[in-house]
Amino acid sequence: MLRLVGVTIPDDVDLFNGLRMIKGLDTKNSRAKIETVLTKAGLYHRQLQPNGKLEKVYPKVGELSWKDKTRLIDVLEMPRAVLRNIGSSPKKLRLIADAIRGKGVDEALSILQFMQKGEAPTLLKLLKSAIANAGSNHDLRADDLYVAKITIDGGATMKRFMARARGRACRIRKRTSHAKIVLREKFSMAKFAVSTPTVEAGKKTVKKAAATTTSKPAAKKPAAAKKTTAKKTTKPAGGKE
Repeated sequence: MLRLVGVTIPDDVDLFNGLRMIKGLDTKNSRAKIETVLTKAGLYHRQLQPNGKLEKVYPKVGELSWKDKTRLIDVLEMPRAVLRNIGSSPKKLRLIADAIRGKGVDEALSILQFMQKGEAPTLLKLLKSAIANAGSNHDLRADDLYVAKITIDGGATMKRFMARARGRACRIRKRTSHAKIVLREKFSMAKFAVSTPTVEAGKKTVKKAAATTTSKPAAKKPAAAKKTTAKKTTKPAGGKE
């Protein structure tokens, strides 16, 4: 079982048809998007068909390991909101982004609302846009979301100059940035599924081992053999008794 963007995909469904269950990827034109996501995650293998062509074959959800599932969740960036050409440098925006990364939506909104930074209102509008996209496009509740990713990339740089002494010119760089926020649901995915019979069998083996250790008496150490020392005979001086 796999939980993606508010949809629970059962184990007997392959990944391609499972992603088509997500709202926004259920159209015929989204085939290229789904293939791109699964190719980035590396969750496919090529199989030779009877007509002699190699085609991609996608595994079922039940065949995936825990690492494969987490890699797919990281690659699938939905829901999200993107803002380009922000009139501020990436260094300034990253200070704001680090404060809300990994936080819940309510906490992130309160942080951006009261933060005394020049571009905090810009990221606040972007976060509200991502929350609106999650509700309208994927039917997700804002209470169940958190800021999974927020990336700040450098945009175009406008080059200007300022006149200085002796006819010189000082370079001025007016930097821009691109921001992206990705939201995800709060849910826990177990690493290992432990069945009850195995747990009971483990308890029985532990009890048996404890019983055997208590029933066996402590082994006595063998008594050390006494060393017999032979008396040395000494001859008197001169060779006569």
